[in-house]
Amino acid sequence: MSKYTTVKDINAAEFEKFGKVIEIPNTPPPKVGEGWDCWNYIAMLDVSEPIGMGLVNTKQRELIVDAMERHVSREELLIALDKEIIQPVALCGDIDDPDEQPDILTVQCFRIKPGQGIVINRGVWHSPAYPVNEDSTYLFAIEKKPDKFGDEMVNPWVPFIDGEKVEMKF
Repeated sequence: MSKYTTVKDINAAEFEKFGKVIEIPNTPPPKVGEGWDCWNYIAMLDVSEPIGMGLVNTKQRELIVDAMERHVSREELLIALDKEIIQPVALCGDIDDPDEQPDILTVQCFRIKPGQGIVINRGVWHSPAYPVNEDSTYLFAIEKKPDKFGDEMVNPWVPFIDGEKVEMKF
C-alpha cells in the first residue's frame, strides 16, 4: 500500500509538532551595524556535546519514501543551501520503544527554500531530503554523541510498517 502526500511550503505553525523553522524574521533585527543586520537566537539547539556538521548532495530520484530514521537522544539542524529541497517527516509514537517503526499515516513533506532551515525534534522520523527540481546540497548539524538506540549504525533506516511507501506529489 502507498500513501500519497502533498508537499507543503514550510511554515512554523505546520511544522511545530516536528520541530522549529529557521528563517529570516519579518521583524526588525535587534542588532545592527554598518553593513549588517542580526537576528540572534531565532532558534536553539538543546545540546550537551560538540556539534558535528555535514553536507548532503541530494540527487534527483523518485519522490517515494520507504524508510526513515530518528534520533531519540538528539535534535538535528538542517539548512537548504543552494536549491529547494523536500523534507519528509513523521511523528514518533513512543520515543522509548527501540522497535518502533515510522507510521505512514503521520508523514508530512515540507518544501524548504535556500536559506531556510529546520530543527528536527528528538524522536521525529525523517528520511534524507529530496531535491525539488535538480540536485541540491543541504547542511545538517547534530550532536556528536551516541543515540540511545544506536542510530550511528551503517544503516539506520527503518522501513514503514508492512513495507508501505509514501509517494510525494505537488
